[in-house]
Amino acid sequence: MLQSRTVRTLATLFTAMTIGALSLMWMETAPVDELSMPLTALSRSNASYDAMVYRTHVPVSHSKWRHIVVRKAPTADHSIAKACHFVVSDGKQAITLTELWKRQVDGYHTFAPGHDWNSDSIGVCFVGDLNDEVLSANQFKELMVLVQRLQYLFKVRSERVYLHSELDDRTTPPSGLFVRSFSRLLRQSSEL
Repeated sequence: MLQSRTVRTLATLFTAMTIGALSLMWMETAPVDELSMPLTALSRSNASYDAMVYRTHVPVSHSKWRHIVVRKAPTADHSIAKACHFVVSDGKQAITLTELWKRQVDGYHTFAPGHDWNSDSIGVCFVGDLNDEVLSANQFKELMVLVQRLQYLFKVRSERVYLHSELDDRTTPPSGLFVRSFSRLLRQSSEL
C-alpha cells in the first residue's frame, strides 16, 4: 500500500511538473531587445520629445535611421546646422527640427570614406564651442535626452551613436569633458 501511494505521488508530481514546463514553454516570448534605456528616458516628460520627433510632413521612416551622428556648429543658422536633422542650442527652444527631418530626407552632415553616413544617420547638431569652460549643462542635458529618445524610438544601439570626429579625422574633436560625459551617459543607457 505504501509503495503504491508513493508511486501515485511521484506520478502526480511528474505530471504536474511536465504540464507546468510545457505551459511555460508555450508562454515564452521573444527575448528583450538589447537596447536598454534609463527609466528616465521612458517617463512621461519625454512625451514632448516624442511629439517633436514625429512632427514631420511625411510619415517617419523607422527602418531608414540606423545611426546617430552628433556634430557641432558655431551658430544655429550655420550651414552645418542646416545640414543636420536636429539642432540643439542654448535657449528657450533648445531643440529645433530642420526641414530635412520634417521631409524625412538624407542630411548632408557627414562625409567620410567607407560608408554613406548621410543616407541612414540622424544628424544632430550641437551649437557651441564644446570647450570645458563654455559647456552649458542645460544644453548638454537636452542633447543627451534627445539622443536617448532617438535611440529608443529608432532602436539605435549605443555602438551606433557617433561623434562626428570619430568618423571624419579632419574634424577637430570636442573637449575632453564633453567626450567623457557623452561616452559615460551612452554607456549608462546601454547598461540599464
